[in-house]
Amino acid sequence: MTTGYTDGEYPLEIQKIFNEIEQALAGAVGPAARMILDEYIKQWQQDGPIVATRIIELTTALVEEIGDPETAQEFISRIEKNVN
Repeated sequence: MTTGYTDGEYPLEIQKIFNEIEQALAGAVGPAARMILDEYIKQWQQDGPIVATRIIELTTALVEEIGDPETAQEFISRIEKNVN
């Protein structure tokens, strides 16, 4: 199963960000990260334009999915370190 973000559907800049988010999410939730991210990307793209400035909306939703505050903070730290 692929998320679609690696098949050219999104601008390269966005694909790279999605990849970084998936890696960080995998550290938080394990191998289900790709499936979870796929669902969240689908919802995120329905809510507005596919632009880097909206990534915070996607990552905020994923933090809520993670649930555990410590794990969520680790996810946020990885995103801030790698997506800038």
